[in-house]
Amino acid sequence: MGEDEENHSVIDIIKYHNEDMQGRLKWGTQKNYYTTQKYITAFLLKAYRTSDRYLEELDYNFIIKFEKYLRGHLPDDHQKPMGNNTVMKHIEQFRKLINLAFKLGWLDRDPFVNFKSQFIKTERGFLSLQELRAIEEKQFTIERLQLVKDFFVFSCYTNLSYIDVINLTEDITLT
Repeated sequence: MGEDEENHSVIDIIKYHNEDMQGRLKWGTQKNYYTTQKYITAFLLKAYRTSDRYLEELDYNFIIKFEKYLRGHLPDDHQKPMGNNTVMKHIEQFRKLINLAFKLGWLDRDPFVNFKSQFIKTERGFLSLQELRAIEEKQFTIERLQLVKDFFVFSCYTNLSYIDVINLTEDITLT
């Protein structure tokens, strides 16, 4: 009769993942999962009028509906809908959660088996010398933005990545 089976839900796997990854993921990555969680919760409320759903109920149609929801959703902190690659990133994070549930034995089948993520390759152009100088001369009244601008300009001239510039210290110990 299935009384001895434990039915796990979408929120269960999210909580499990968040607790399991606490301290193992960098804050920025963990924050991205929290954002995906927020969108999943909002989607469940809008599409299914519920705050949770059993993992066994997930299918290809659920994933397609979630993708469509993300494409049409207008976030409170943005002026425009999410772009394709942002939508795909949230889908990929959701897919990782579902794969974890599958590996834990919480799911008998993978609802993503027929879903193919399609990222759009974007080529970033280079700044012209005039554009770089315009950025250099720009002054911000917010100290944080001024600092980010200075790091960016420094990165342009030194060819260091932004993360390498952030991690620079005054320590000049030679090894």
